[in-house]
Amino acid sequence: MKPGRNQPCPCGSGKKYKKCCYLKGLDRAAETAAQLQALEELEELEENTSTHELMIINAINKMRRISLDKKSHIKEYDKARKLHGEIVDSMVQYYESGKFGQKQTIDYIAAHNHKKKLDFKQLHLLQSEFDLETRVGVQSLYDLLVYKVAPHMNCITEDFIQNHRYRRVDKLEFLQSMLDSKLGLFEVVGVDFKEAYAYLKEVFSGAEYKITDIGLSGSGESFAEVYLYTRIIQYKSVCFGTGLNFIFAKDDSFIKNYISRYKKNYAPEEELHRFIELYNHYSQHPEYE
Repeated sequence: MKPGRNQPCPCGSGKKYKKCCYLKGLDRAAETAAQLQALEELEELEENTSTHELMIINAINKMRRISLDKKSHIKEYDKARKLHGEIVDSMVQYYESGKFGQKQTIDYIAAHNHKKKLDFKQLHLLQSEFDLETRVGVQSLYDLLVYKVAPHMNCITEDFIQNHRYRRVDKLEFLQSMLDSKLGLFEVVGVDFKEAYAYLKEVFSGAEYKITDIGLSGSGESFAEVYLYTRIIQYKSVCFGTGLNFIFAKDDSFIKNYISRYKKNYAPEEELHRFIELYNHYSQHPEYE
């Protein structure tokens, strides 16, 4: 019969059963359970080819990242991304504490209203039109607040520069890079898997960029099938995307019509209108996510 937990252990150790072989039994049971679970996972893996392929891909990506981390330009890229994250985090706190109010130049809107048929009230309430329950809604709102989206709208980056928010040279230089950043619709014309570069071409202006992007550069041939709406920052020798990404398939009728319409009369200063149009369409189609 199984001894009671407080009875002497039958192994003769002189200890109570609960402090001796009972614990060893638990260890063996746990080990057996872990072995059985591992066997079940292995059998499931063998039955599910897609899971197996996914694990192989993840392993390859992990090995690739280890290799890339040794490269000098990736180290500079990581530093720039870290600096960007620190600055944007402080900008979000700045906005949430009520220190920033977005303003618009009425004269500019009046001068351009006849061209784009804009409603001033709608522009004034842009911030309330983003769905903050979604990732793309939050990213889009903060892109509008942080960066210079239109000549007639101020931004937090301008506030930080004008108010001398930072004294460190690297942060001052980075703020200027943020102010000069480029928002646009890009075609990915090539990638360099080994060096983690992606080559982008702006659809309307034809301007070309070589950005460091570990994910995009490892996407295989799928990059050739999409357009990417994103913001690019050039800081010293590093060029990278800020994280705002609207991805559209090239055969999407909406994006085809969009490109056709704006190519006829492309004006760089009207990026806000293109931005809002793309956001509205993208956010209403969850299949893009």
